[in-house]
Amino acid sequence: MIPDDDIPLCIMPDFDDTLQRLSDLLRAHRLCRRRTCRHHESCQGGYGPPCYLQQRQLFADAVRYELDEYRTFWSEQRRRAKARPSWT
Repeated sequence: MIPDDDIPLCIMPDFDDTLQRLSDLLRAHRLCRRRTCRHHESCQGGYGPPCYLQQRQLFADAVRYELDEYRTFWSEQRRRAKARPSWT
């Protein structure tokens, strides 16, 4: 266990922001109760964020069991983005 004195609070990331980014990584917007998240196809944030508060088990299972699948998905997305011709 890490003693509390070893982690200054000023350098810890904001939990809502961290969970919002994790939500985008896990593509949780597909199941979010907020219409704006589903419409924008990404977490729009807020307290919790709402998709995390609603689907905590999804987050836990994804991190525990499905991380390799998400890595493969996002690696393929990055490869496709690099392969697109530049229009500038």
